[in-house]
Amino acid sequence: MLRIQSVPLMEEITAEWDPIFLDVAQELLSVKNISSFITQLNHYDFEFIQLKNINILINDYHDDKNVLFYIEPEFQRCEKILIGPFKQGREQIDILDRESFFCEYPRLENNKMYMRLASYCRQPLISDNGLIGAVEYLSERVNEFDDERLKKLKQLTIIIAISLENVLEKEQSHSKVLQLRCERESSKVLVDITNAVISQRSLKDLSKTLHLHLKKYFNIEHLSLMSIDASSEQLLCHDVSAVNNVDNIYQERKISLIDTPAQMVIKNRSPLLIGFNDLIRYKNKYKYCEEIIEKGLSSACVLPLIFRGHMLGAIKFCHSDRDYFNNCDLELLIQVAARAAMGLNNFHLNQEISAVTEASETLEIDSDIKANQAFSEIIYKSSAMSEVLKKVQMVAQSDCTVLILGETGTGKELIAKAVHELSQRKNNEMVKMNCASVPAGLFESDLFGHEKGAFTGALSQRIGRFEKADKGSFFLDEVGDMPLELQPKLLRVLQESEFERVGKHQLIPVDVRLIAATNCDLFEMVNNKEFRGDLYYRLNVFPIVLPPLRERREDIALLAKHFVKEISAKMNKNITNISSETLRLLSLLPWLGNIRELRNVIERAVILTSGKVLNLPANELKALLPVENCSSFNPLEEETHLVSPQEVQTEVDIEREHIIQILKETNGIVAGPKGAAVRLGLKRTTLLSRMQRLGISSRSYANVS
Repeated sequence: MLRIQSVPLMEEITAEWDPIFLDVAQELLSVKNISSFITQLNHYDFEFIQLKNINILINDYHDDKNVLFYIEPEFQRCEKILIGPFKQGREQIDILDRESFFCEYPRLENNKMYMRLASYCRQPLISDNGLIGAVEYLSERVNEFDDERLKKLKQLTIIIAISLENVLEKEQSHSKVLQLRCERESSKVLVDITNAVISQRSLKDLSKTLHLHLKKYFNIEHLSLMSIDASSEQLLCHDVSAVNNVDNIYQERKISLIDTPAQMVIKNRSPLLIGFNDLIRYKNKYKYCEEIIEKGLSSACVLPLIFRGHMLGAIKFCHSDRDYFNNCDLELLIQVAARAAMGLNNFHLNQEISAVTEASETLEIDSDIKANQAFSEIIYKSSAMSEVLKKVQMVAQSDCTVLILGETGTGKELIAKAVHELSQRKNNEMVKMNCASVPAGLFESDLFGHEKGAFTGALSQRIGRFEKADKGSFFLDEVGDMPLELQPKLLRVLQESEFERVGKHQLIPVDVRLIAATNCDLFEMVNNKEFRGDLYYRLNVFPIVLPPLRERREDIALLAKHFVKEISAKMNKNITNISSETLRLLSLLPWLGNIRELRNVIERAVILTSGKVLNLPANELKALLPVENCSSFNPLEEETHLVSPQEVQTEVDIEREHIIQILKETNGIVAGPKGAAVRLGLKRTTLLSRMQRLGISSRSYANVS
């Protein structure tokens, strides 16, 4: 017998709800996951009907051949159930006897869930958002689903649909929270390891630092950093162990490449997971596998160390758990290995530079960097900038996100350009965008583009900057000024490599390397809920901090000469000299505006110069000093009185006095287009935070003429 009712589920329910379902609804709405939902649903013993089981079919719209099928008491999740999907348009109720059911679904005849089936009823589960799936009612009695019982089951089905949608939303929300937490923790791990790796100057320190972090985050008990010796078929091994409660036992040795499983890893350029049975099998072939077993370790993972396509060696992790590496986050360990390769390459680079320096006393340490076309616009000789550019060389071809941090005017865009020029994307465009200069209402359109008619004024289709940067780099300057509500969309592009244009719900794939920059304290902004934490950790994979000009004073003379040459050529002036006294005075100033401020000062000086020697008047220098120092400044007096260390003061005093002076000029106004924050190039909240730290009150300077 086959009976199909094609009426909508809720159409015939006109009577009041049966009281027995009120408690059911309340209990099902409180359930948190699918398995508990099915368990609870099958726990009820309804007096009006005898049911063997209640099953749930949930549509999987990614593949309409798949339906998730849940069975209790033996809870199952069958990815390809033979009943098939419950499609939109098939919203009728199906009632079948045993013979009709197995005629419809013959392949279920031996399924133990349906062996004692006598009556079958399937009803659609419909919520406000549409069709979710279906519910199956199974009974061992013949003709169990008469009209009276069916009417009550319709009420139960509505309760199940509403409650099930609630459970699915809870599970989805919980899954997103877990995914976000996992990504955030992974980002923290990589940031910590990256910062630790790039500061090491020896392979001993590198391997011990790596082991320290891997013990902390992964409980790795033994690590071996293996570098290929180019002069022989050997590996230079740097082993660090924390076995038997003794931490950081370090050993350095050479071993033959053929004596270790690293041989396969280096040859195939792919990871190798070694379980306990593999260790037993390998110990006769590779004698160092026997050492692992003797230390009480039961599994290992060997990863290649590859930097910019060059095989540098391998790294081995060992653990006492036999199945640890089969269940761990292998992708995260591979990214850790990439950081280790970066550190190993950095060591080799320093070795080469040292060898060249010893051979020729006249060669500067950073000469190789200066010869690189990517750094042709960066003027420096300070060790602080040398370290910055070494980091640029390390990260350029890794294709990971770079976050450039530094005060206003330190040259963040030049560093971004250098990263792009050294990368494999250099033949494609580097698209730029300054978040502070784009109106909030146009930000999304500027970033992702829009379709014609997407909003008032959208007269034609527009390609966004992300799309223009495809296969190239995207420099996102002043990222701290990005509107909070748009940050999740940027995060999605970084994670999924796809986006939607405004007004068109179609995903557009994009291959872009992001380089972000800011003068804001993003970590402080995260704590103040002004910047999303998940986006911060995604951006902060490889931070590069640019030193302010006052921390690289040896570069001031070089920069001044460069700007004089560049600006005088544009103005058709022949300025060939700068007095040593002028250069000395320039090197003593605080330069709160950094390189940009220095360039502006030089430009004014070039305008005022009529001869061949740069003319930098006393009042120009005086204007650059904190207000309280101006009255005592006289460039014609002795050196001890020109600008003494007491007059230059500490950086904290200089910062405090500079903020006070701007507050006086703005009559104590902090925010707004004419406020102190705009004058100082800071966000309002950042300025208020600094004022609080320095003990400055804006009220003290209100209405000051």
